[in-house]
Amino acid sequence: MQRRVSKNLEFTVDPGPNGSLKISVHINDVRDKFNRAAWIGKTGTFSVKRMCTVKDSRPVHKEITLFKSEFIAKSGKQTFTIPQNKLASTAGNFPYDGSKIKVETRAEVKFKMLLGFGPSFHRGICGDLPDTLPHRAKVKNNAQELIDPKDTFKFFKNFTSISGSDQARTLLILIVGLSSAGGNLFVGFHDQMAPEHLTMFYSHRGSDGDSQSPLLNALGFSGSILCLLWFQVKKQLRKYMTFHFKRKLKRTRIDRESSILVSDMVTGISGVALYDATLRVVACNMEKGQYIRGYGSNRRTVSFSNPNRAVLLYSKKVPMIEKGQTIDSYFRDTVSFKPMFEALYPKQMVGSDHGLDLVWEIQLLVDDLVDQELIGDSGRFVMKDFYSA
Repeated sequence: MQRRVSKNLEFTVDPGPNGSLKISVHINDVRDKFNRAAWIGKTGTFSVKRMCTVKDSRPVHKEITLFKSEFIAKSGKQTFTIPQNKLASTAGNFPYDGSKIKVETRAEVKFKMLLGFGPSFHRGICGDLPDTLPHRAKVKNNAQELIDPKDTFKFFKNFTSISGSDQARTLLILIVGLSSAGGNLFVGFHDQMAPEHLTMFYSHRGSDGDSQSPLLNALGFSGSILCLLWFQVKKQLRKYMTFHFKRKLKRTRIDRESSILVSDMVTGISGVALYDATLRVVACNMEKGQYIRGYGSNRRTVSFSNPNRAVLLYSKKVPMIEKGQTIDSYFRDTVSFKPMFEALYPKQMVGSDHGLDLVWEIQLLVDDLVDQELIGDSGRFVMKDFYSA
């Protein structure tokens, strides 16, 4: 398929032998104002890259080079053959344009000109690669609700449901965390009011020399402490029961036709009776990326994970799970994973922090107590089954 990216340069993409791809670069004889060849004879670089573009005012983009070759530009056509093993490393050759990120594989030509700078040209090649993804089934716009349901629990009732040693550990975490956050705020307030030479920790000037507020910096740090504190407290409050995957599931490959008993996936025992407990199996696509926040010494890179598409694979509520009983004895239904393969996208990551991920969870939602959740291994899924209709 031929596509013009400028009036002087075109790309042609054709299938090659043994699953390879042939990409031809057509260069017209460009002339500058002195009637000299502008590109012909110059060194150029041809590459195939996977790109993750973050949709934010201060984004951190990511790219991975899959294939690269230098060449001397000449008038006419120059062809590059990308081996099948390089194409296979793209592991998901489809364009994705979501709410927070955009992922695509593209061919790029860049010329080295004066001082190393020069024009660059590119075109997306996802549609020319094998394994084009079929149309995805529709999903409801409730990904955030499915993957991160609101946890309505009662602290003191949950607190009395855990063991004495866990209660003591929870209190210790609360005391240390709240004291640290409060002490940090006191230091921030002191440094805000004190002249620069009498500050204890927070300076009135950032590393770049710009003025900054010690109190605002202290508020941000204390907020981080409180977030970590809340995470650790909820971790302790979940100890009213055990909840884990069965070993058998870790050895199971899951494809489009897989139907697995809930009792073969998860088990657990509660130390208290559980009323109106709902067990759910959910899966979603997670958009991952990074952006910049803050300025000067407070400048930081923030990673985000945004659920965008989700499916509910299984949900069942039981009136009561008795104390000391294994939960798998209450859930003996079969879960079909076919809806996930029809509605969600396979993984297409660009490094560890950028790209489109595939996440699935087993959740136990309990009134008055902190919900339980287990994050499954998406490596168990047969990725090629996402490409079959």
